[in-house]
Order: sequence, then C-alpha cells, then structure tokens
Amino acid sequence: MTHWVYEFSGCPDTDAYQQFANEAEPGEILFRHRPGSPGIMDGFVRESVDDLMMVARFRWVASGEPSTVGPAGVGEAGARPNSPGGCVRSDRQQAGEPRRRKGRAGSL
Repeated sequence: MTHWVYEFSGCPDTDAYQQFANEAEPGEILFRHRPGSPGIMDGFVRESVDDLMMVARFRWVASGEPSTVGPAGVGEAGARPNSPGGCVRSDRQQAGEPRRRKGRAGSL
C-alpha cells in the first residue's frame, strides 16, 4: 500500500496539520468530519502534489453542514484551471478510513 502525507492548511478553527493516508493517488477534494463537532464538516481542495516526496497539499475552502460544504468544495475544484476532476473523499476520523465516491468532481 502506498503511504501519502496530506498537509492541510487555512482552516480557521484548526492549525495546519498533517495526516497519513494509504492511497494510490490523492483526489482533488477531501471532506472530513470535524473531530469534536458533530455535524460539522471541513472541505479542502488539493493545491499541489509532490509525487517524489508523496506529499499532497490541501487548502481549506468551507466549513459547516455537509449540504453546504460539498457544493463549495466541488465549485472551488471546478473553478481551478486544468482541474481533471478525480475522487471525492470523505475522511471519517471515527472510522479511520476514507470513504470514496468515484467520478468527476463536477458530477455530484
């Protein structure tokens, strides 16, 4: 299994942090349930990938209820030039495993 380091930044209620992921390749968008805040989700969009160092950098785009964070993340990813789409991921801190929904980011 491939081990990636995901770096997250910009979330107003959280300091920048890193997380390890067992993924073949990082997706364009990542959603996570905020630890200690039931019903609150943070949405991040991938900014860059370093394939050699296996580091993916994500920046915060929205926080709130899933019904509002999802469209904000997809809209932000679709607004970036040359965005190829990819996997939309939901990182569930409680389960420890990301949940995937495959397809182009703009097709939700």
